[in-house]
Amino acid sequence: MRLKLLLFFALLLGSFAGQAQEYLQMIDAGTYKVQDVIDSAEAYFANKDKGRGTGYKQFKRWEYNALRMVKEDGYLPTIEERVNELQRWNAYLNSTAQNRAVLPDNWQEMGPTAWNATSGWNPGVGRITGLAIDEGNANHMIIGANTGGVWRTTDGAQTWTPMCDYFSNLSVYSVAIDPSDSDTYFFGSTGGRIFKSTDAGATWNLHGQTGSSNVNKILINPSSTNMMFATAENVGIYRSTDGGANWVKVVSGDNRGYDVEFKPGDLSVVYASGSGFHKSIDGGATFTTIGGFTNGPKMIGVSPDDASVVYVLEASNGRFGAFYTSSDSGGSFTKLNHGGLNFFGYSTSGNDNSGQAPRDMGIAVNPTDVNEVHIAGILTWRSMNGGTSFTCTADWIPGNAASANIGYCHADVDDLMFYGTTLFAITDGGIYKASNTGTLNANYYEDLTDGLGIRQFYKIGVSQTTDSIVSGGAQDNGTSFYTAATGWKDWLGADGMESFIDKTNSSIFYGTSQNGQLYRTNNGGSSYVGLNEPGSGSGNWVTPFEQDPVLANTIYVGYNIIYKSSNFGTSWTAISQNFGGNLDNLKISQSNNQVMYASRGPVLYRTADAGATNWVQTTTPGGVINSIAIHPTNPDKIAVATTSINRVFISNDGGNTWTDLKLNLPSFSALAVIWDDNGKNGLYLGMDYGIYYIDDTFTDWQPYSNLLPNVIINELDINNTTNTLFAGTYGRGLWASPLVDNTVGIEDVISESTMSIYPNPATSEFTIALPKSMKAEVRVFDITGKLLIYEADALISNKHTVNVSSLSSGTYFVRLNTEEGTATKKILIN
Repeated sequence: MRLKLLLFFALLLGSFAGQAQEYLQMIDAGTYKVQDVIDSAEAYFANKDKGRGTGYKQFKRWEYNALRMVKEDGYLPTIEERVNELQRWNAYLNSTAQNRAVLPDNWQEMGPTAWNATSGWNPGVGRITGLAIDEGNANHMIIGANTGGVWRTTDGAQTWTPMCDYFSNLSVYSVAIDPSDSDTYFFGSTGGRIFKSTDAGATWNLHGQTGSSNVNKILINPSSTNMMFATAENVGIYRSTDGGANWVKVVSGDNRGYDVEFKPGDLSVVYASGSGFHKSIDGGATFTTIGGFTNGPKMIGVSPDDASVVYVLEASNGRFGAFYTSSDSGGSFTKLNHGGLNFFGYSTSGNDNSGQAPRDMGIAVNPTDVNEVHIAGILTWRSMNGGTSFTCTADWIPGNAASANIGYCHADVDDLMFYGTTLFAITDGGIYKASNTGTLNANYYEDLTDGLGIRQFYKIGVSQTTDSIVSGGAQDNGTSFYTAATGWKDWLGADGMESFIDKTNSSIFYGTSQNGQLYRTNNGGSSYVGLNEPGSGSGNWVTPFEQDPVLANTIYVGYNIIYKSSNFGTSWTAISQNFGGNLDNLKISQSNNQVMYASRGPVLYRTADAGATNWVQTTTPGGVINSIAIHPTNPDKIAVATTSINRVFISNDGGNTWTDLKLNLPSFSALAVIWDDNGKNGLYLGMDYGIYYIDDTFTDWQPYSNLLPNVIINELDINNTTNTLFAGTYGRGLWASPLVDNTVGIEDVISESTMSIYPNPATSEFTIALPKSMKAEVRVFDITGKLLIYEADALISNKHTVNVSSLSSGTYFVRLNTEEGTATKKILIN
């Protein structure tokens, strides 16, 4: 059953406990100012429990990202704005390629692409939101990763390939493969948008729209593939008769959409659910609402083993509500008695009050045994007697699962589905497969996500050692660290946030989880200790946490007051006034640790005496401050990335005056900024699309994104020992590239002068010629910057032919991206 309920910018909100949460509909609509949504949410949660299963955590995720990407008018950018700006930027890059400097950007994916738990308690690769398997080939699957795009495997999950890296970083909530054409894919996104690819994911186009909510499920009629159904979370159930180009709401009176299923063996009968359960006997043209239920979100289970049986799983205020069974093809239902147990929480015995339905809620029935029913919330459960009783089949902590001799499956199960007799669980940490669902033991689930680089990093910290150590905190999958010698290991759980490596002892790492809970490991991540949080002990969703660049054992945390510890976090001293609210950013000067900067919203504060006197408010640069960078050798020279239309500001006098550095930057969100100590004031900027560079030798920003996917760049960090720039992305893990060198020899790279294209003009094909063999990514754009042809990992053995017979006559641009450079050429097609 498909349940993909994560909201805009991955961040994702589902319609959690209760149906009166107006802020969720406001987010869906996309027509409200961010502050209005925040006010509505805070009013809803006032005087309510904000713990697990309430939806407050998911709201805070949305709020964090929304405040970083909000426009000056108070609204979030729309998908259409982002796609149009991406095309405009590509057109600019193509037209200016001949005059642009040759830079050494060569981004390499660093992972993680697997999990390896040490002291981390909820390890996983990353958040999966949808799974589709080719009806004619079990080895061919596609998945949707929340902000990591669509991925494909053709060898049964032995290897995975990203399919959206150069389209857009749009959120993915559901996926489908056309039953009649295995090269045709669909994915559902926010705002009811459905995207389609006819070339197995190489290129995508907006295809249709179902209302204005997240598309939870896409169901295609296998006998008539022009007939499709889609459920849109907060607006209802939709049907298309033209292959998804146009959609009509087919269930009146129900403004929720969660699940839709065909009756096995009879495609004229369709079951659909939102707040109610609905049945159609005319192929989905009309529906009748079946009574006997409450108003909670519902999911549907059916099995070819007995097509007359229909199961309905119902939620109540985020928790398990009820389980119903029908023996007359959904005409009437009986509610089964489960004695008040809660199958949607953290308890393996069903004895708690937690739950995150319908965000975490799924049901699947064995196609060869109608009495074998699997349901899920935070954990997974199995019934062998038609839902009369359930047994927990997995725990969310590996050690606990092994002790109980049940499977390990990452917490928060978005979906369950059978393919043949194999069960798949789609979770916030990956895809888990149960091949033998009848035998319950510690090996019940197999993780299929090795090879998926979809980690959603909030923050990263990089050592200054020869073997770089990187520790990063990520959504849903805790905090992990990487070294070349050991690869990735997971050392903290929960949502990981700010993290850094001790500057004098590389076996000591620091980390945080949401709202500023503080941790330290003294043994390279083998174990951890919790630190005593000072003061209120509660900060922002992502709390500033920094190490002193000069003093040993000294760290700082920014809540509503900034605190300093000189003994590894054992005790703390306040070094600031109360700022009246939690801080967003905190930075300490490398060249003078008495100078520090902190920000809250659009306001920047400065101290020149390490907080001995009150911090002073500087002149406001403009917009909410997303990132602060202090120049490595000049504590008065700072850069800030903001939500202002001008994006980046520079001050040479400690924030008294500012100069905007917008120049030629695209109108994406400026999220991370960092100086490079390269003698020419090198400055890197990470946006939600791309990384950019400027220094004293340039009058414009230079793209610095060769081989980097279109993904949100949450943080940048530099290892000056290895001259490496690291990017922590929100959806595609960690990436690394060489820094800008003082000189780059054009003879050492691929460029416009070393790449040739012929014939030009071309008709049905053209040939790319290079001076040597190499792997490359080949893209063909039209003059507006729209990507029309994409070939990943093309092996060019000096020459490579590209088929352009599908293109109309006109002017196009061919872009080649290799590990040895980027080149762009114009081509005419007759």
